[in-house]
Amino acid sequence: MGSNTVYFSKMFQAVPHLAQVARELPGTFVTTRRSTLKAAHRLYPDLDTAFQSKFLGPFSAGKRRLRHADVIVTGSPYRSLLEPYRAKKATVFHGTYMMLSRDALLKNAHFDLLCTIGPRMQDMISRFTDVSLNTVQTGFLPFCEYPEQTASHRRTVLEGMGLDPQRQTILYTPSRRGAGSWNLAAEQLVRTAPAHFNLVLRPHPSQSLTARRKDRESFARVQKLIAARSGAFLDLGTRSLADLAAVADLMVSDANSPSEESMFYDVPQMFLETPTYSRDMLRQLGIREAMHEHDLERLLTLYDCGPSSYISTPPDFRESLDRAIADAPSYANQRESYFAWVFGQRDRHANKRVAQAIKHHLLQRG
Repeated sequence: MGSNTVYFSKMFQAVPHLAQVARELPGTFVTTRRSTLKAAHRLYPDLDTAFQSKFLGPFSAGKRRLRHADVIVTGSPYRSLLEPYRAKKATVFHGTYMMLSRDALLKNAHFDLLCTIGPRMQDMISRFTDVSLNTVQTGFLPFCEYPEQTASHRRTVLEGMGLDPQRQTILYTPSRRGAGSWNLAAEQLVRTAPAHFNLVLRPHPSQSLTARRKDRESFARVQKLIAARSGAFLDLGTRSLADLAAVADLMVSDANSPSEESMFYDVPQMFLETPTYSRDMLRQLGIREAMHEHDLERLLTLYDCGPSSYISTPPDFRESLDRAIADAPSYANQRESYFAWVFGQRDRHANKRVAQAIKHHLLQRG
């Protein structure tokens, strides 16, 4: 079946999702940001791309691809941006979409097809019986590229970062700038994490790919500390989260999408709560967004998947990391239960299901 499929996103966060569908349903990825295009080329060199330049207007290669598309697949609402194009439109939702209020759902109501991640998203959507949507539960797309955990893969990934495969590896994934724990925890992790650990720090893509002056200054300080400590690596978007999660022995996070995703491998969790991002703040946000009470309470059980520490000043990690790994088995049942609620199936075939849904619901029906 011949079709002209275009994958669109401004943000890099949606690229791993869209790239997986493109492997099953070939098309062109279009973006308006050079940083997103550069990262897509680095991680997905086989992905056909086109840039939408605001200076070239309708003559831009990306604009032409969108204009002639039969189907446009994206990961964010982009309603006003995509509305002018005649193509059928589908969304696969980037990230794990921890929170779906009625207003957030209405922002996606213009899509002809919504490919949902798993039971959590379906549960949240089912609360709003007055909103008519065409949804198909397809699974979490980034899992399609999650590698098998083997000794050779671990060695390749860790040695590629100059790290020792024999050491346990701590992966730190804070939330976006302004909300996450980076400013409080990043330098302290490098200073105080025990030397018997590998340490990988992965700032949020909004921070690492579009770094502002304060971000660059912070990265420079972290790099200087890393130079004085063996076994640490600062990843500014050069590695896939899939590869990093596959070699992690402990995930340190702000209770965010990467922490949820890493449970594909049942990675032990440790959560940092701060004045700007904590379970109380998450609860308040859920209430403001009018989340259903049951959905909000289940979301907060993420914090039950591992030990949690509230920090308002730079913390000391000399004991807490070892303790989190030692205590991980006691949280195993909760991690399994939480993963099943969020994602459903633990497999690597979501891209096949999304491609089939697009063909059946959008292309075959013209």
